[in-house]
Amino acid sequence: MEELEKELKELNLSGNEVKIYLFLLKIGGTTTGPIIKNTGIANSRVYESLNSLIDKGFVNYNVQSDGKHFSAVEPKILIEKQEERKRKIEQIIPKLNELKNSKTEETKTAVYEGFGGFKTAFRKIIEDCPENETIYILGFSEQQFKSESLKLFISNMNLKSAQKKQKLRIILDSSARETLGKDREKEKFSEVRYMPEGYISPAAVDITGDYVYMFLWEDKPFVFMIKNKNLAESFKHYFEFLWKLAK
Repeated sequence: MEELEKELKELNLSGNEVKIYLFLLKIGGTTTGPIIKNTGIANSRVYESLNSLIDKGFVNYNVQSDGKHFSAVEPKILIEKQEERKRKIEQIIPKLNELKNSKTEETKTAVYEGFGGFKTAFRKIIEDCPENETIYILGFSEQQFKSESLKLFISNMNLKSAQKKQKLRIILDSSARETLGKDREKEKFSEVRYMPEGYISPAAVDITGDYVYMFLWEDKPFVFMIKNKNLAESFKHYFEFLWKLAK
């Protein structure tokens, strides 16, 4: 009996409701007097539990000369209740999934150090960007490209990008027009524009998808990666603003 009571409690019935329902199943219809006497539940609690059982569909009653006679509904009501509960759950699951999908995405960050980390970050940009998608690039100022190793590495990476037909939209300062810019303009999938004279960018910024990469080329290079959809969209808007200024 204890095991049965435990299982019924798992069906959203209180302890008092379980006792009353089982008692009514056992003896059939009766008034509140025998219920109070045989279950040991206080008078006020019996009425409260009976009303709850009626609302839930587990008990019904009829009125006779000596008052209301309460009866337990056939146990198959449990199956019907479970089926009803299942239908309700199935109805709210799409709403729960919408809530889950609309949550604020977690921001992820990473720092890459040294020339090895610099190369790793470049590779990840190309790997993470799907074929035929766009990489938005705010390039280094000309002084950063005095490093032959940096120029050679970027050239090799661009070949890998071209294999995936990734579109590169590149903004450089005007000092790079006859050097780096000239090389980038020859690339099949690259489009280059130049900022007016006086524009200086101590860091390069690459944006693709939800990723923003900031490159600092110093004695010890650093790359900062931030994965955040809203931030990436903001940088893309910033890029488009500069793109209109560039020629």
